[in-house]
Order: sequence, then C-alpha cells, then structure tokens
Amino acid sequence: MKKTPFTISALTILSTATLLLPISVFAGDLTYRPINPSFGGDPFNSSHLLQMADIQNKYKDDGSDLNSLFGEDSAADQFVSSIRSTMISGASSQLSDAIFEDGAPPSGTFRLDGATVTYNTVGNRVYVKVSDGITTNSFDIPKPNTN
Repeated sequence: MKKTPFTISALTILSTATLLLPISVFAGDLTYRPINPSFGGDPFNSSHLLQMADIQNKYKDDGSDLNSLFGEDSAADQFVSSIRSTMISGASSQLSDAIFEDGAPPSGTFRLDGATVTYNTVGNRVYVKVSDGITTNSFDIPKPNTN
C-alpha cells in the first residue's frame, strides 16, 4: 500500500494540532477533615470512637494501681510515718548539735538505721556526706558564728 503525501501531511497536522491544543483537567480541592473530636472533628463521633477503643483494648484495668496511688493511708500507717519523721528529726537535731557545739571534733562519723553520716570541718565550712549504701549525697554549709 502506497502512502500519499496528502495522508502523511493530514496525519502530521492532526497530531500537531492535538498536542498544541490546551487540555482541560477538572479536579477539586483536596481537604483534610479530622474525624477525632479532639482534633477538631465532629463532636458526635466521641462516644463511637471511645466505644471502638474499649472494644480493641486487650488490657483490662482493675483499678488497683490507682487505689495504691491515691488511696489514703490507714491511721496506723500515718502514725508510723509520723513516728519515723519525729525520730529522724530528733537524730538530725542531735547530729547538728554534735557538729556545731563548742569543742566538737573537726571530723566524725554517725550511723543511723543503715545510713552513714560523715562530716569534716575545714575552716569556716562543714562538709557533710550522707550515704545509705546505695546513694550518696554530699553538701557543705558554713559554720555558724558563735559570737
């Protein structure tokens, strides 16, 4: 089959015209609409989302952890805590008196219920180290004037 020059030129003109014509495309705006009401979604979805989350939750909470965190101590527990605080306060007061009294040795060690308190006086400062065998806290304080 022999091609005529008219056929080739018509095909060329038709394909060129197709490429040069503007092509219209229609599309809408892509918008995000949140579903969760916590992030601006429909407030009527909250009960449905909560119900779906409860259904999917494999771990059931019996509330025992909250009771231990926020539950009140019994009267006996409060009494023991008060006695313990009073005893520690008294020991702290005796320790302070022993370190800062006139004629006190410049260094020393005290033991109280598994804790070790070591002090060393250098010039006008007292360096104190408290250790319970696991943690150690150190601090220094100025020696009060006894004028």
